[in-house]
Amino acid sequence: MRVLIVAFLLAALAQAAPAAELKVVSIGVAQTAAERLVVHSERVGRDFQIDVWSPVTRPWLPGQKAAAVYILDGGYGMAGPIASTLGGTNAMQPAYVVTVGYPPGKGAREFDLLFGPGTRPDGTVAKGGGAEAFTAFLVEELKPFIEARYPADPGNAVLMGHSLAGIYTANVLTRRPDAFAGYVIASPSLWADPQVIERLAAVRRGAGPPRRVFVAYGGAEAPYMIDGGRRVARVVAANRSFESRSQVFASEEHLTYYPALARAGLGALLPRKTRIDFPDPVALTPEVLGRYAGTYRFSEERTMTVTVEGAKLRATRTDRPPMSLSASAPDRFFADGMDIRLVFEGPATGPASAVTMQMNGDAARGVRAAP
Repeated sequence: MRVLIVAFLLAALAQAAPAAELKVVSIGVAQTAAERLVVHSERVGRDFQIDVWSPVTRPWLPGQKAAAVYILDGGYGMAGPIASTLGGTNAMQPAYVVTVGYPPGKGAREFDLLFGPGTRPDGTVAKGGGAEAFTAFLVEELKPFIEARYPADPGNAVLMGHSLAGIYTANVLTRRPDAFAGYVIASPSLWADPQVIERLAAVRRGAGPPRRVFVAYGGAEAPYMIDGGRRVARVVAANRSFESRSQVFASEEHLTYYPALARAGLGALLPRKTRIDFPDPVALTPEVLGRYAGTYRFSEERTMTVTVEGAKLRATRTDRPPMSLSASAPDRFFADGMDIRLVFEGPATGPASAVTMQMNGDAARGVRAAP
């Protein structure tokens, strides 16, 4: 009984105590790993908000470039960080992830994504008409800008769009198929442009490799959206000019599968060149580790300085943060959780003469500089 009375009194006191006032210290923009740019398009005559996520392992080897993914609708605020994170795993290759959106209150989504008017299922008309200029901005202004600012591979770029952006992506595939190497077409709003089916069937392969295409939709979407996704998937699969895959996200609605879209679509179109292995580290003596200390010169004025740090090596590259390396064998080292491997060359005793650095499926050799 005494315990019950004490509990009752404590509860009463808690209810009687005034609630603490929460003080707002400051209000600002949340920090992300992306670089945010607001750019002005001369072709469209408006500003766009561009967020760029760099790969976890950014290109560093001489001549090395990374894939680039252009995601429309700003990636709904989620596809950018998701795809960027996946690029540091075995799910997909590292890529510059570029989300294309609008500054707050300055969007013109429907106008930019449709090449002409379209009739909605409820009979109302979507005006559209700005997609030609928007495509010119995307292909002729933004893409070259990104490729000049970052080491992004022009021949390994992917365009990803969902819903209205999905039908837009399908249209870019028909109108300018060589603009991108891959296309993720998700829940395409076929109601806005039914004629795109005929245009997809008519696309013919150019001189280069086939365009890679991934089509997706949710199994619990509105029937007209399922029909549109199914028809686009079928015509793409039937056209041998494309290298295609499709996926139905069972029991998922129009937006609920979107967080998984990057994993499925980009993983299919941008598979890793080599897997990231997770070997068990091997302990080496300070004498063995000391053999690898020194500066190694690669081409294009790139250097890497290796020092001993406890039981590991520390590699400092030109214009890159230092990285810690663990041994997997007496002459082989790896960066934890990253697709970076170093293989040293040289005599069984004495300093190493060279090192081969393997990174994101590419490799380059650096020669030890004279002391």
